[in-house]
Amino acid sequence: MQASIPWTNELLDAARQQGDGLADSLASLIFSQGSGLAPTSRRLGYNHLVDLADVLATDAELFLVKSSRLNACFHEFPEQLRQYYEPMPAPAWVEPDRLRLASRLWLDNSLAMLGVLYAASLPACYLIAKGIPALYDTEKLREQKYIFQRIYETGLMLDAVMDPGGLRIINDVPPHDSSHRHMAAALNDLDPGGFWKPQDGKIVRTAQAAAGASALDPAALTARLHKTLSAQGSERYVWGAGYIAAKKVRLLHASMRYMLLNPPSHPALQETAPPATFSDRLRRRREAWPVEQFGKPVNQEDLAYTLLTFAYLLPKGLERWGCRLSREQKEAFLHLWRLVGHIMGVREDLMTDQWEAAEHLFLAILARQGRGSPAGVALTEAVAQFLKGYLPAGGGLKEHLPYTLIADQLGARAGEILDPESWHRATSLYGRVLRGGTRAGLVLFYRLYAVVDRCHFSEVVFGTLAHRTSEELIASWRDEYQRNPFYIPTDLTTWELKRGVDAAFQARLTAWRERVFVGVFLAVALIGIGLGLLAAAGVLAALAEWSSFRLVGACGLLALLAGLWRMQWSLPAVFARRPRLAAAPLPAPTCADPP
Repeated sequence: MQASIPWTNELLDAARQQGDGLADSLASLIFSQGSGLAPTSRRLGYNHLVDLADVLATDAELFLVKSSRLNACFHEFPEQLRQYYEPMPAPAWVEPDRLRLASRLWLDNSLAMLGVLYAASLPACYLIAKGIPALYDTEKLREQKYIFQRIYETGLMLDAVMDPGGLRIINDVPPHDSSHRHMAAALNDLDPGGFWKPQDGKIVRTAQAAAGASALDPAALTARLHKTLSAQGSERYVWGAGYIAAKKVRLLHASMRYMLLNPPSHPALQETAPPATFSDRLRRRREAWPVEQFGKPVNQEDLAYTLLTFAYLLPKGLERWGCRLSREQKEAFLHLWRLVGHIMGVREDLMTDQWEAAEHLFLAILARQGRGSPAGVALTEAVAQFLKGYLPAGGGLKEHLPYTLIADQLGARAGEILDPESWHRATSLYGRVLRGGTRAGLVLFYRLYAVVDRCHFSEVVFGTLAHRTSEELIASWRDEYQRNPFYIPTDLTTWELKRGVDAAFQARLTAWRERVFVGVFLAVALIGIGLGLLAAAGVLAALAEWSSFRLVGACGLLALLAGLWRMQWSLPAVFARRPRLAAAPLPAPTCADPP
């Protein structure tokens, strides 16, 4: 177990003045005038490296082929940048079983977790007035076009690191040893009566399996093989799409830090158009960042706090909405995000995978830095507007529910980052009724799910509805933007909407998202009503109230069948009708000027 760390003011004050040495040196390599390339060329080179890293995450085998275009492009970059995206040694404390448990939590609760992300995690970030809000120009935040992109990217990163296999531990076989022998040892650990052994280039079971013996679990076999290899002194490495996403965000943070600490000394070029992105605004700054007042931009204290808005607030928010989580599940979630923090260069003494310690650190930083600011209010309003794009217009949901959800998750602290009108909507009689009704509905859903799960019907009844819905919503974000996530902007077009994404297309996309929301709500509500009525019918049968039993039972069966129909057939049909642009052929990887 990780030892408790005294997070004193002195330690956190020092963390406020610290950036990220490795990533900062790479950002300097990319942006420094000594590189011999114009700023736009340097950014293009970095962005091309991001493209290659995406290919590497999905088709890593191409990198092993020396004649491949991917291999040739990578070797045109400086060695420091090539090495940055290679698999990194896994810290000794990482436990793959806990990573898998955390990913399972995401699969089962991804839709609710996205809700907590936008109702708690991001607004909590905006409470740190010296952190994220201080980077923004409040006057221009009313133009929310580029804030939505940052919100969208946050959801993408969450999906990348939390999906199964997004962060995985791979083992290197010890030299002069046989991988077959290690596999046989792992099989014998799980199936000691099988007497598995290498034979003729294969691994065979030399003892006959007992009648009725269950098949070996592939996940358990993989976990046992990891342990066997580790016991033999095998090196372990971190890899996966989530690893690449975390590394890209780390370097993006360093690029922001570099631009803020090193503003251009020459006059700006003729730039009459308003800045299209947050990073573009940073590029136009002419005054150095006030380090003494705010600390270094994107400093270690801010990074540690932001990490906890995911690692700590996401499971805490699920619990607030009725999801019952064990301590093991919550600490597995912290464990995964501790690995994310390690990948992103957060100091080890500013991370924990113990629940009480995480709560202590979160509250300690919030007490030091948490307060409202005009920029924090504007950013929170941007999140609320983002959420409104997913809600139906009836019943005042669009006007009230986003603020109600934020107030429900953050309590009185939400009043510091909501403007007076929005706070009134959240705390009015209608807002309080809506808050209570929403939370009661979520609690009832989780109770219903627990009952169905105990009866081993959860896969039949709910399947992967929540995760499929969240994946479809994330895909709808990708449909809007032409910019590759986590790029460093090169000009005013890098964050624009895709060609063809006009007001009419966005209206269709908004209407589709509303249909998804209504469809999920109706499916779950009908299943809940159906199961409730069937339970009532069972009571009536026990009381021999046969006429009432038949009526209530028939209504319950019809409601249950209607809910299952909506879930198994109607919703997939809605997913299939998601507005899409005409697909353009993907260009083959080409090399670009390296930074």
